[in-house]
Amino acid sequence: MATVVRTSSVPVGSRVAFWTECVSEAFVSLDCRAAGGHEDIQGELFVQSLGSLDLARVRATAQSVHRTPGSIGSSGEDFFLVGVQTAGSCIVTQEGRSAVIENGAFALYDTTRPYSLQLTDHFEQLVLRMPRRALEAHLPEAEKLTALAVGADPGAAQILVKTVRMLADDIEFFTPSAALAVSHGLEHLIVAGLGGLTSALSDSDSPSRIKLIQRYIMDNIRDDSLNIAAIAEQLHLSPSSVHRAFALQGQTVMGWVWQQRLEGIRQELLAGSHKGTLTELSQAWGFSDSAHFSRAFRRQFGQPPSSLLRPQNNRYRLPELRTGWSVAVGES
Repeated sequence: MATVVRTSSVPVGSRVAFWTECVSEAFVSLDCRAAGGHEDIQGELFVQSLGSLDLARVRATAQSVHRTPGSIGSSGEDFFLVGVQTAGSCIVTQEGRSAVIENGAFALYDTTRPYSLQLTDHFEQLVLRMPRRALEAHLPEAEKLTALAVGADPGAAQILVKTVRMLADDIEFFTPSAALAVSHGLEHLIVAGLGGLTSALSDSDSPSRIKLIQRYIMDNIRDDSLNIAAIAEQLHLSPSSVHRAFALQGQTVMGWVWQQRLEGIRQELLAGSHKGTLTELSQAWGFSDSAHFSRAFRRQFGQPPSSLLRPQNNRYRLPELRTGWSVAVGES
């Protein structure tokens, strides 16, 4: 069921406070101020749930909206907001970046950090509120993409804007299961629309970028199909950007992947938590060849993996290889 509020329902002198309270309840704790020193905000707010998302239509007179450090510290709200401008314009500012959002364009803002919006008279915005984890699961670098304008050019961004406009009119007709499916589709459209902004991440962002890449790798470390192409695709980066982030640290991507896999196996052996064979353990961590695994383990730790088996598991040892290191762990 939709929530509908209008400032016309309260006295003029109470409207700014009433509007602030309603907007804060719909999104996150915010500070709204009427433009030009006025004491009146004329506005209406329609809020509806769409599966995992909330969709709001905001129509109002000129104002500024502020997410302050104080409001962040007093709440546990952890969302991203996507503001689609459908009338008037908005200047969004966050993390030292500012972007002008006009009709048909949108921008992302992060509710865990301060931001401000400067909204022109008689504006309309469609605002999507989504849990932070939902966006970062598909776009780990999302926090670097706030306050950047995404225009209504043909492509995913234009489809997103058209879809959100349509949903704002027809959302009440969706069944709960359909609404959930549509919300997941919207999440992917948001990711696709924002994906083009990843090229705006400069090499000066490499420390943050490598952390994002490493986090994705660790989340998928046991996946034997993990490779540079897959990493780049999932993070909406070019393969060369993934390579470069590690090269600046004096490493290769897949070299780091294999190191983490070997360390994971070593920790599992030391903990004595694995009850199967070494072959089964190595395969569970992405190694398809037992001999390759044994050589790689000996090279990294100076001892064969069988030496770390608990006594009751010794019968599962792989044959120790007497040959020297001959298979390099390379890129794929």
